[in-house]
Amino acid sequence: MASNLSSTVYASRRKELLALVNQLRAVGAQNELDLPRITVIGNQSAGKSSVVEAISGITVPRDAGTCTRCPMECRLFSSSNAWACHISIRIEFDDDGNRLREVTENIFIGNITDKSQVEFALRRAQFSVLNPEISWDKILKSPIEELKKLVNAKSLPFSQNVVCVDLEGPDLTDLSFIDLPGLIQNAQPEVVQLVEDMVVSHIKGNCIILVAVPMTDDIENQKALRLASQEDPDGRRTIGVLTKPDMLTTGSTKVARLWLDVLEDRRHLLRHGYYCTRQPDDDERSAGIEQKKAREIEEKFFKTTTPWCQSVNPTRFGTQNLVSTLSRLLVQVIDEHLPQIREDALKQLSECRKELTRIPSPISDEPATYMLAIVTSFCSDFRTLVRGSADSAELIRLHRRSYGTFKNTIRKTAPSFVPFEASQTVSDFYNCLDDEEDDPIARVSAIGKSTMNLTEVRNHINLSLTRELPNNVPYEAKASLMARFQESWPKAVDDCFRSVESDTLAVLTKMIEKHFGRFSLLQSQMKNLVKALLDEHKAHCNIMLDYVLEAEHVPFTQNGHYYESCKQGWLTKYRAVRSGKVGEEELDPQPRHAPEKSPSPIPSASSMFGLPPSTPLTSGNGPFASRPIQFPTATMEPKPAPSQQAFTVAQDSDSETNRATERMNSTSPDKQTVQEAIALLVKAGLPVASLDPMDLLGKLIPPDEYETELGVMAEVRGYFQVAYKRMIDNVPNYIDSLFVRKLGKTLQPHLISKLGMGTPSANERCGSFLGEDPMLVSRREELLARRKRLKSVEKELDAYSLRM
Repeated sequence: MASNLSSTVYASRRKELLALVNQLRAVGAQNELDLPRITVIGNQSAGKSSVVEAISGITVPRDAGTCTRCPMECRLFSSSNAWACHISIRIEFDDDGNRLREVTENIFIGNITDKSQVEFALRRAQFSVLNPEISWDKILKSPIEELKKLVNAKSLPFSQNVVCVDLEGPDLTDLSFIDLPGLIQNAQPEVVQLVEDMVVSHIKGNCIILVAVPMTDDIENQKALRLASQEDPDGRRTIGVLTKPDMLTTGSTKVARLWLDVLEDRRHLLRHGYYCTRQPDDDERSAGIEQKKAREIEEKFFKTTTPWCQSVNPTRFGTQNLVSTLSRLLVQVIDEHLPQIREDALKQLSECRKELTRIPSPISDEPATYMLAIVTSFCSDFRTLVRGSADSAELIRLHRRSYGTFKNTIRKTAPSFVPFEASQTVSDFYNCLDDEEDDPIARVSAIGKSTMNLTEVRNHINLSLTRELPNNVPYEAKASLMARFQESWPKAVDDCFRSVESDTLAVLTKMIEKHFGRFSLLQSQMKNLVKALLDEHKAHCNIMLDYVLEAEHVPFTQNGHYYESCKQGWLTKYRAVRSGKVGEEELDPQPRHAPEKSPSPIPSASSMFGLPPSTPLTSGNGPFASRPIQFPTATMEPKPAPSQQAFTVAQDSDSETNRATERMNSTSPDKQTVQEAIALLVKAGLPVASLDPMDLLGKLIPPDEYETELGVMAEVRGYFQVAYKRMIDNVPNYIDSLFVRKLGKTLQPHLISKLGMGTPSANERCGSFLGEDPMLVSRREELLARRKRLKSVEKELDAYSLRM
């Protein structure tokens, strides 16, 4: 029958498929892929070995107790050549049971042509698997009876490494299966569990489970069947093989009928059902019964023994029917899953290659050369960050954030003067000039913080008086007020520098992990060296920052124009606030500005003083009577709204005209009275014809009694603007120049020097730092082994496709 099958196209395809799976297993594909297989399991003494012998046609070791102590993979090939056997050992696990990265399968004993020698060869192969410390040569040369004397403390009770048996001959059917150790009960718990775990691991996935069930025991007592049911609850992958039917006594009719119900699918249903075989008993084996004779006796037994001869399913009896079914099912499973196997193999190979691209290759250059290359790359990348570019702006952005925080902190230290006496009600206003109104940090209420009023400023001046002349404000009075707003500047500078330092160190640490992460020792050393250089530049920069802060203790500026502009701007604002012209409208969140008007001419003298337009003003009968008084006819810009007026920085606000205007606005005299008074002065013959009316009024209105204090406020506030602008530029510039850019410039020579790359022992020193992280090395080796296995799988699949 086997010969007829072998002659068909189906047999040829079957042979190719089985050969493909066997080759995939030989290259370790089972570590990555779920390969189709048949696995034979059973309780100890369930007749499993007899079934294996019947299928393979060889004799397997039968010792008292557990006979099979490692998996045995039988690979049968139908051939017209003479019978032959080759025994190999496939090492998939180490001595501790851990799966190896690379699977090896090597011939242990080849070209056995005498079937009687197979059992002894299998004993030697199994002994070698259980004693990996003993050389093959020693095992093969030792007499079989002396092998037990070689057992030592390192011998394993069981192993997951595989003894592979390749059988070829004319009486064989193309088939492969794995025979596992029998499930045991009377042993150490850890050994019992070890065998059970081995069985469970082999019967998962694309596995046809062949369970040997002895008919001499109750089917419910079969642990092997329970394990199969756990992994295959629907019974779709499980085939039962009932053994020892000849051991049922003649009085066991009822028991036999129950087993017949199982065979005929009336009890304990499985999709592929149960088969029943009869194998040679001890006497027949001792007599050396041949395989052909054993099959004839088996066939006669089932045809003549009740109730088996009465079964409606005669194809469920006999080893040959079982073998044919197993072969057909295995080929079917392989055929169905081959496209998925190919897809999984290609997917895993692709993923493996991708992960390998993320892991650096082993070093092939000399240590010093390699070290110089990675240090240069690291320093170059940092210099790029220091310079800043569109795609390398991380460091600059972090520093800008620190500098911006520093600017805001310094701006918040602006002194807050209120131009009111202690007894007066304070009107609120923004503590900034026009040019800062858009800055939310500057545009804050003047009374929302610690303030100093006119009374307090006067007291402060009086307490500072020493040998000054009358009406002179002591320098120390203004200098001490200027020093007050600088009290928190050292902390602001320190906070800014610490922030820049922290951000720089964080960026460098991240870069070190990127460039040197694969070398744990080098990574640690680089962090230490970089931190040392960073601390060196930090100390030098701190010295310079201390000088900057110390220089600010003495008020000084050559930026006279900006200082004067700020001082006059604040003096104008303080006067406006004091006059009551800056109030609620200025604090409106959306200030209302007066609509623009066309320039209008200054009123003529006639109209200003209530005279007819055609009547020129003269000096009456005095010496200037013949000279009419001429008033300017130039145009004026429209008067700004109150909020605008309060923030206007006059170009010459110390002039009598401006002060007169402000005081006149403050006192608000009656317009008609003012006109009459000026007209009388003209009639009295006073030389007022050439004077601006506003100048004239300014000389008549008395000065503000706190004019000196307002001037001190304006000077101190104006100088703050000068010092503030200077600080927010100088401090970041010193930090950037003496710390950040200096670090970028000196980093590479510092590292080259400290790592000793220019010394005669450079290779030795650098080599000591280039030891890779063991975890990284292990992962790379594992991926390389996987890639090798999967490429072998790909090669075998491609070769199969070409053959087909």
